[in-house]
Amino acid sequence: MRIEGHRIGWEAHDEPALEAILRRRDGRGGALFWLSDEARSFPCLALRVSGDSSDIHYFPHEEHAGFRCLGGQDLPPGGTTTLVFEGCDPGYGEETPNEFVVPFATALAVAKEFLRTRQMASWVQWFEL
Repeated sequence: MRIEGHRIGWEAHDEPALEAILRRRDGRGGALFWLSDEARSFPCLALRVSGDSSDIHYFPHEEHAGFRCLGGQDLPPGGTTTLVFEGCDPGYGEETPNEFVVPFATALAVAKEFLRTRQMASWVQWFEL
């Protein structure tokens, strides 16, 4: 699996390698990762991470707007969470509706399933864009 983040590219062929990469944080304490097959750009998984908060996007193919993982556990309904990482726009952080925010542990588990199957995880709920 190809992983891009922090303006660097990596290869991960097993779960320990994937986890080691996804635990890396930039100078702002966050991260933005893109995961895809070594040979193809799609399907792909995008993870934005800030502290223990994450959001996950799955793109099955180039023309598809994607799916967002539903979350919001233990977060105020209707609120937002600010995700801060290098390159976020605007620079002070990207506001994400709490309904799409999941703990980093969930994002890591979804990424591990993507490594194994190249599919979006079936055990979480998704919102199609």
